[in-house]
Amino acid sequence: MTFERARGTIGILVTGGGVVCGLTVLFLGMRTVMDIGGSCGSVGTPACPHSAALVPAGIWGGLVFTGLYIWQCAKHRVPSWVSLIWPALFLSLGYNFFDYAFKNSTVQAGFLICGIVFALMGGLPLIYAIPHLWNVYVRGDIEATKPWHVRTTGTAVKAISQIGRKKDMTEQLEDLSELHESGALSDFEYAKAKDKVIREAGTT
Repeated sequence: MTFERARGTIGILVTGGGVVCGLTVLFLGMRTVMDIGGSCGSVGTPACPHSAALVPAGIWGGLVFTGLYIWQCAKHRVPSWVSLIWPALFLSLGYNFFDYAFKNSTVQAGFLICGIVFALMGGLPLIYAIPHLWNVYVRGDIEATKPWHVRTTGTAVKAISQIGRKKDMTEQLEDLSELHESGALSDFEYAKAKDKVIREAGTT
């Protein structure tokens, strides 16, 4: 169990780090292209610098690692931060557009419009993502509805509901421990349910 948990932790950290690297490479590659006007390689435009290859590398690398990250989180039944990837992508690229729109004495209208569009594409999903992650990680809502989250089984939900009706905290914790050992609750679900029982006991 300990080895499996360690392997899962490493897998999630490595694939999550790969997603971050992909976004960073794409961000920096985009800036090298924008340094020469925003396009290159076609008729009437400068030749593409070698660093422009960072753009497709960042896109494909980010996609591959995003898929692996989601798979690792689902495999180990841990809620992911994948809902922040889309906002991170478009808000970071939108920042580039805004930055280059005001770099010179004259405003670059094309970059400015793209910046506004990207800010909306990244900002609106972020309005949903933050409350959702708050419910999952802070409030301990293990049944928060999200396609990439592995939900607790119906049996476990019923068992947790019944545990909540007991008055004795020790009995509740013992029952949760049994569910965890049986595999009905993942490590994350067990930790959040146990924390909820302790917090509720402290308020009574």
